Amino acid sequence: MLDYIKYRKVTPQWVKKLTQFFQEIKIKNEDSYFHPHPLNIKEAEKIASYQDQDLYFLQIKANEITGYGMLRGWDQGFSVPSLGIAIHPSYRMQGLAKKFMAFMHQRAKDKGAKKIRLTVYTDNIAAIRLYRSIGYTFGEEKDHKVTGFCEL
Repeated sequence: MLDYIKYRKVTPQWVKKLTQFFQEIKIKNEDSYFHPHPLNIKEAEKIASYQDQDLYFLQIKANEITGYGMLRGWDQGFSVPSLGIAIHPSYRMQGLAKKFMAFMHQRAKDKGAKKIRLTVYTDNIAAIRLYRSIGYTFGEEKDHKVTGFCEL
């Protein structure tokens, strides 16, 4: 099943489906966990035309977006990028998040990153469990969030 997963940079052809993906995240009230930027068509268009150092990817199965991910911070001069991913609610518990994380880690390595960071809400137990299982270590809680780092 996972062999049919593809990864693509966000491009203009994906704007409509990415906007729908964002809407599903909002409908399920998961934007309380995932809110790196506005989840709307204007932001989808901006990401699709983006041309700088940060990276924005889609995880696709059967021409449907199963996940959205980003590696950001290079534009601001950071050597350790921040990772963020969201998996579509209909595609959870299929191993897609772990596979997407591996893909994103490889993209960070390809750009020369030695480690990666992410921030997660402390009550997002499933995400924390996933991140720990692939090598993230976390610092102290602050404002109901923890920051994790993973050596690449």
